[in-house]
Amino acid sequence: RPQPELDLSRVFTLESHGPDTYVAESPHYPWGRIYGGLVIAQALWAATQTVRVEHAVHSLHAYFILGGEFSEPVRYEVDRARNGRSFTTRRVVARQSAGAILTLECSFQRYEDGVESQPETMPADIPPPEALPKVYDAGLDRREVPVTAGEPGSRVWGRFPLALGDDPRLHCCALAYLSDMNAMDAVSASRAGGRPTGDGEWTEWMGASLDHAMWFHRPVKADDWVLMDMTGHGLVRTRGLATGHVFDRSGTHVATIAQEGLLRPKKKPVG
Repeated sequence: RPQPELDLSRVFTLESHGPDTYVAESPHYPWGRIYGGLVIAQALWAATQTVRVEHAVHSLHAYFILGGEFSEPVRYEVDRARNGRSFTTRRVVARQSAGAILTLECSFQRYEDGVESQPETMPADIPPPEALPKVYDAGLDRREVPVTAGEPGSRVWGRFPLALGDDPRLHCCALAYLSDMNAMDAVSASRAGGRPTGDGEWTEWMGASLDHAMWFHRPVKADDWVLMDMTGHGLVRTRGLATGHVFDRSGTHVATIAQEGLLRPKKKPVG
């Protein structure tokens, strides 16, 4: 559903609260909890503060533990797991007063020359984002690409709505923010009966992201359009998996995403 435009200007404003500890705030999302992509992005940005600038993130793996409350700040505690010449590893715990809400591990690599290839290609005949209706989702400019009825997937153009400057590390964090936009759409589309339709049917279901992984392949400008092409792989009992590729406007494969989610019918009230 269309959502109001949000102010994301302070998403990457971190306040230092001691060694390797940072605090950040959240916009007031209309569904009442912190958007999962925000916590991933801020945790990655906190980790980035402790890493040499010549090392760039190449992967992250996160677990969602509790829904975040935007009425209080989030505290990001960074553990310097390893400092190497070629690779750097960090662990981050995001906390609020109720306890940990997310854990994240991420790895950074110093640039190395090597052979490149790209077997993955952007799907053909994708309308440009300018040709699609504008919808705000978690403060982002989202343009949904129509998919064939019954197709277990979701394709979305998205971009961070504010200019991010020239720091490639910040663009990676903004891409992490974007990466949580449509994975659960692909999970729900892959269930028996397809994606729930209309407000009435959606109110009968409860969905939540469980874990999230990303691999960063090439530099990206997250304040320009990227296409997230996600495929759902069905549900086993209440859990489903979506995987997909991220392409920039030129068709360059910049990242890969995997997310497991929970989707189950809401319990009927007794009596």
